Amino acid sequence: MNALRIFGLSILRFLLFLSLTVFGFILMLNHTLLNPDFIVSGLDKLEVSSLAEEIISVGTSQEELTRESRTGQLTEEQEEFPEKLRITLINTIDKLEPQLKEQVSATIHSIYDYLLGKTESLDLAVTLSDTVLSSDFVASIADELDIASLAGGILREQIAEAIPPELSYLTVYVNPAIDSAVIDLEPWLKEQINIAADPITDYLLGNSPSLNVVVSLEPVRDRLKDSLKEAFLASPPPQLANLSPSQLEQHFSTYFAEFTREMLPDLNINESSLGTAVPAQLAETLAAAEKGLEQAKQYAGYVRLGYNFLVGFILMLILGIVLICRQVGNTTRSIGIIFLTYGIIEFAGVFIIRHIARTQFVSLPDIPVQLQSLLQQFLIDFLAPLQWFSLGILITGAILIVVSLFYRSSKAD
Repeated sequence: MNALRIFGLSILRFLLFLSLTVFGFILMLNHTLLNPDFIVSGLDKLEVSSLAEEIISVGTSQEELTRESRTGQLTEEQEEFPEKLRITLINTIDKLEPQLKEQVSATIHSIYDYLLGKTESLDLAVTLSDTVLSSDFVASIADELDIASLAGGILREQIAEAIPPELSYLTVYVNPAIDSAVIDLEPWLKEQINIAADPITDYLLGNSPSLNVVVSLEPVRDRLKDSLKEAFLASPPPQLANLSPSQLEQHFSTYFAEFTREMLPDLNINESSLGTAVPAQLAETLAAAEKGLEQAKQYAGYVRLGYNFLVGFILMLILGIVLICRQVGNTTRSIGIIFLTYGIIEFAGVFIIRHIARTQFVSLPDIPVQLQSLLQQFLIDFLAPLQWFSLGILITGAILIVVSLFYRSSKAD
């Protein structure tokens, strides 16, 4: 009978140790990957503007080195435009970052409502159209965008490259004229973005079978022409300085009117410009994602079921040990040894994994520094529930062992 009790106690101890190991892993998943707040908190720690600045700076440096190796030097215009565009993009991302994170957070919570069984079905197209692709969000993006700087940079590059040799003297007038035009037309440009956003979104998500959005750039052409004409007439180039004001105006109208029509045609956004296969590819991608999320929902259900089962199973194992040992000293010692052993092994394992991962992330020079830091913090946060659980079990085991020793000592007295 004594041998049977020892055998039964050994089995219960082994099962208790194994159950604690599995339960710790499931507990970690419940508090991290299966917790939308954990994912959102990780997103909040990501400084998108700083990360974008680092990526853009690295890309710009590589591009400049390549260009310099080909040409031997960089012109002032080549240096100035990327720098202005870089600053504009980074400032724009910085302004939009809170709103973008808010919409992504809403998307994440919608997906997790499905994964955790709070909603029965999930339509990713609807979810996206209600969050990151909603008309309200696009409108807020347009309001925050520095349209003047972005559009001005694009127009400066486009026009500067396309000015024919016979009109090269217009180059000195182009940048000031563009800046003046886009500043005056910024409200109109934002309005055009808002108008085009919904049809494009409906087409991409498959809600509309066709797309035909025409944005007339006549206001841009007229305003740019007026600004350029004003500067041209106020300070004509030396080779035309002997012409009368009427001749200068005629000269300008003759050459530049045709030039603006060729350079700034109306913008026609249709199926061909976006690609006829894009909606089908996006629908296929969303369908594959929904199928993957359906499987993930099943696994999440198994995890939640396993969590509840293990809580009851661990309590039953502890009760079994109590019934076999019967005495307080033996019971606390048996459970304490298992708890202490598990706690030491698991806590040490977490510490070792964190140390190894930290050194591995440092050895990845191709990953931006901020992303390395974010990945390290993500791993620390991911392992934190298991770390604290194992530490709590370790402390509980140590206390139980001390209680058993104290009980045996008091009983001996």
